[in-house]
Amino acid sequence: MQNQVHPWKLPTHPHPFAHLCGVIRPPGWERIGRTLPTLAQAAPDLAPDPTQTVLLYKCWTEIFADYPTYPAQEIGDCVSFGHAHAMDLLDTVEVYIQQLDVSAVQRMATEFLYGAARKVSGDLGPFDGSYGGAAVKALTTVGYLSYAEMGSLGESTTYSGQRAKQYGRTGPNSKEEALAGTHKLQAAALLQSTDDMIAAIQNGHPCTICTAYGFNMTRDSKGFCKLQGRWGHCMHVQGYRADTPGFLIGQSWGPDQPGGPLDLDQPSWSFWCSVSDMARIIAEGDSFALSGSPGFPKKALPPELMT
Repeated sequence: MQNQVHPWKLPTHPHPFAHLCGVIRPPGWERIGRTLPTLAQAAPDLAPDPTQTVLLYKCWTEIFADYPTYPAQEIGDCVSFGHAHAMDLLDTVEVYIQQLDVSAVQRMATEFLYGAARKVSGDLGPFDGSYGGAAVKALTTVGYLSYAEMGSLGESTTYSGQRAKQYGRTGPNSKEEALAGTHKLQAAALLQSTDDMIAAIQNGHPCTICTAYGFNMTRDSKGFCKLQGRWGHCMHVQGYRADTPGFLIGQSWGPDQPGGPLDLDQPSWSFWCSVSDMARIIAEGDSFALSGSPGFPKKALPPELMT
């Protein structure tokens, strides 16, 4: 069974991380995402300013002096990594703008989210993979757990691909779900355009993307990668730049992935994506903005996050 390919898995472009590209698209996958509002419906008052750079990822270094040292994926559970890391950043942004206490920033357990997403979508089983609509539905209805909370339940507090594989087969247990239900993502909205993504980021809301488009694995002189091939992957979006218009995408394959130059103090596990390339990803219909508050209120971000 281990060598079989998921019947709904997206085609991949051969590269060293192809086996970690865990976005699947089962028949009817769009139905879950369409139960959520679009950003225009959830936040009609948010408007993008394409001339304004906002670097949400700087909140990590402003508060903690460095970026998270996330472990690399071990199986095709990228959907949980993309959404969990976006949630970590969301909490960090809200701490920085003084809407949360710093104690609220607890690294989210990806294995729990992976199992919860697959359970919500009815995809539990031996094959790896999930999709964005399932993850945000799990976050808003089931809830989430930090690794510290996993420890309080007698589980390991470090990521394990083997545990993720188990949760992908069986889903979380009832005790974990009960604790997760005490804190849920307050709002998620389907993105329909790059203007939506700019407006979300400029108001402190990280975004997630699930895409069939692949990228090359070497950043150019400004930290950008270009679309290349197919891979079926989930990542999160941490910022928008106006000088060379584009979005910063956070990767889940460990440090220095992709390789090449860095720009605007970006993490080594990230790359910039052009607005036109991001438009193609958003058009797939599986990209979301996340909010720690009901709805998507306007937020005044401090000037040090804008350059």
